[in-house]
Amino acid sequence: MHAIERAEYILSMLEKNKVVMVTDLSREMGVTEETVRKDLEKLEKQEKLNRVHGGAYLNEGFGNETPISVRSKVMQEEKKLLASLCMQWIHEKSSIFLDCSTTALHIAKQLADFPGKLTVMTNSLAVAKEIDANPQIRLILFGGELNRDREAFEGQTVLEQMKTCFINYAFVSSAGCSLEAGITDSTREEADIRRQVLKQAKHKILVVDNTKIGRNEVYVIGELEQLSQVVVDHSIRKTNPDLWEWFQAHQIPVLEGKAERKSKTKGDER
Repeated sequence: MHAIERAEYILSMLEKNKVVMVTDLSREMGVTEETVRKDLEKLEKQEKLNRVHGGAYLNEGFGNETPISVRSKVMQEEKKLLASLCMQWIHEKSSIFLDCSTTALHIAKQLADFPGKLTVMTNSLAVAKEIDANPQIRLILFGGELNRDREAFEGQTVLEQMKTCFINYAFVSSAGCSLEAGITDSTREEADIRRQVLKQAKHKILVVDNTKIGRNEVYVIGELEQLSQVVVDHSIRKTNPDLWEWFQAHQIPVLEGKAERKSKTKGDER
């Protein structure tokens, strides 16, 4: 397969799946992983895609419409970092909510050895499987209609169950976070669930990687003013100074992964 043909194939797979992995492309095109990396580098210079650890994604980003089996392979180091940063708010005898994001899945993995009593609520089957490995943790799985691509339960049944619960700390992801649209998502079902979570939670922590900052999606989860804390994997002071200044003006702390700045959740009491 020639370079032009490889480029066309890569772009076609991106249009279909939103993200591509180096290992998959190497196998499918019959070339070395180094060749694939060079192809991705060229396409990035042409502003056709953005490269990440082990793969690439479309410039417009990707959200929950992309199957979790694909999303879980992308930006793993960034998501591990985000999960590690979130652990400071997880206390014994507290209650937390984890959504169906792959970042939440990494938080669940890090709870495997959590030593104390904890209640974890989720609508994610994937998260529930991870939490189930720790007998110390009380697991509440909100059930409804299973979306197999997202490995998550959705629908009115889930929303009604959530209305009966109080959540100390909700770790919520989104497909977009911007001054223009607020907190947004790419699917109505997940936007509905995250919107309800914000109503039930005392501390509302938005956890997003750099692909979501400054991006707008169709379905509104909530307003930025509702947040208690924002956790990102990079410095938005440089990449999106207007958003950073807005958070500062509204006294909403932002914990940046690379900067590793210490900050407490607004009104941080258990």
